[in-house]
Amino acid sequence: MEIDMIKPPTTLTRRSVFRAGAGLAVAATATPLLTPASAQSEGARQAGAEPLNGDGFYRFKIGDFQATVISDGYGQIPIRPILVMNASEAELAPVLKANFMQPVIQATNNILAVDTGRERILVDSGFGERLGPSYGSFPGLEANLRRAGIAPETIDLVVMSHGHLDHIGGLVKKSGALAFPKAQFVFVDTEWNYWTGSRYESEVNSSPMPDQFKKGTIGAARDNLPPVANRTRFVKQGGEIASGVNYIAAPGHSPSHAAILFTSGKEQFMHMGDIAHNPVTSLQHPDWTPVFDYDPAQAIKSRKAILDRVATDQVMVMGYHFPFPAIGHVVRYNTAYHWEAAQWAW
Repeated sequence: MEIDMIKPPTTLTRRSVFRAGAGLAVAATATPLLTPASAQSEGARQAGAEPLNGDGFYRFKIGDFQATVISDGYGQIPIRPILVMNASEAELAPVLKANFMQPVIQATNNILAVDTGRERILVDSGFGERLGPSYGSFPGLEANLRRAGIAPETIDLVVMSHGHLDHIGGLVKKSGALAFPKAQFVFVDTEWNYWTGSRYESEVNSSPMPDQFKKGTIGAARDNLPPVANRTRFVKQGGEIASGVNYIAAPGHSPSHAAILFTSGKEQFMHMGDIAHNPVTSLQHPDWTPVFDYDPAQAIKSRKAILDRVATDQVMVMGYHFPFPAIGHVVRYNTAYHWEAAQWAW
């Protein structure tokens, strides 16, 4: 079956997309963006015994590195206008039909833990206790880390892809204690400067994000970054984080958003961060932009550059919001890309 993939690029600016998306975002507030799982399924989960594997984590190897995908949870989110704000219903509908997708999908947060043999690294931290319960069946990170045999106090480095609420929300507990008490935290220097500076609040408030996300984004930066400031190390965009671990510049989704590349021996693995939010909308139509992109035109450039790189080099990748366990390959298809999920088993 032939799938309509992508139309010629359209020049977008942050202002034009924000203006065009403002009405869409207002309409979206009438629909819950991330809603809790049904009481029935929640009750069934609590009633059953916890299995040793297959519940919230998945292990795999990156060369000699031991990697584990840890689920932070899931919630319902409308594709339009949240994941796609610059395409019409008429453009979106045949794509959803061709890919057996509903207009509202289950979005996930997937956290990556990597043991390099020298240090245990966590990439991003999920929604956290303060924010998670408002956004669906979150947070699940701590419980799933412990279930996988990874105690939070054994994390050496917490590496941040960027400063949005669903990535930094889990740095600090509701009590005010650090969620990873012995860890050092790593940010791209300019990303940290933005989210601890004077501009972000007014710019978030003027963005097309729904109000609940505006409030959460501002609150996450205000509440979660100052407590880790004196334990944070700042790395230049594209710089080395640790041996075999590097930032890859991918700005646009946030001012200095970055992917993270792991290299062990001859194997590479890229945590794409939020360069792509969904395997269909982001890969088949890389010109489609989500409501969260800070600079949509730059985000599109970064998305295409990263997708081209990993497809060309055949690098296995992880999509933070892709269906669990969110690992696989980006494959060229017609004028865009296709997601080939990794073959995995419990």
